[in-house]
Amino acid sequence: MCPVIRRAPTPHPGPAMQASAPCCVEPLELAGCVEVRIPRSTSVIQRLQLLLAAGRHAELHAELSRAELDGDLPEFHVLRFQAVLALAEGSDHASDYLDMAEAVAATPHERAVLAELWAMHDLRRGDPMAAAERCVATLDRGHQTEGLWIHLLVALHRLGEVETIDATLRGFARLRDEDTTMLVSLLSFEPELRDVRSRPACQLLFERHAAG
Repeated sequence: MCPVIRRAPTPHPGPAMQASAPCCVEPLELAGCVEVRIPRSTSVIQRLQLLLAAGRHAELHAELSRAELDGDLPEFHVLRFQAVLALAEGSDHASDYLDMAEAVAATPHERAVLAELWAMHDLRRGDPMAAAERCVATLDRGHQTEGLWIHLLVALHRLGEVETIDATLRGFARLRDEDTTMLVSLLSFEPELRDVRSRPACQLLFERHAAG
């Protein structure tokens, strides 16, 4: 067992579990981009998310630049989208954008969003231990998102941490259906977790979710 992952973080219900929107960078990054709600910029963010999901990066760059110039997006979200684009395009500047976003992150949820993206970055660099440590540290502070849990499961799978994966899935199976809907959806379609889906603990989670 990994020296830093000696127990599974404890999933808990309620508003702390924030929904993640697909970013469609690669199958692994299905949960990497978290949808946020900002009163005057919701439509802008939704438009950017749609362009990202469609892989229309040139249009996304143009829309993002326009939104930044017009002041339609707070600085954090501009940097977040720039980081996601850099990850999608394999740019070396992803970590620079993430560092800048960290400097302006103001809420626990924003920091959880960045932890997701950093974990995605760690996994892309082939460092599942760093990704797992980052996810566990954030989840242990009570800042939960589906993206963090999915990245953690991918990292644990790469590390061969089968017992920790099972313990995590059993924790989710004890939650209410409405608290696991998005996680079950992401887990069902993440290609790298194909072997995890066949495990009894995951099948139990799926069965309980289906039963409502």
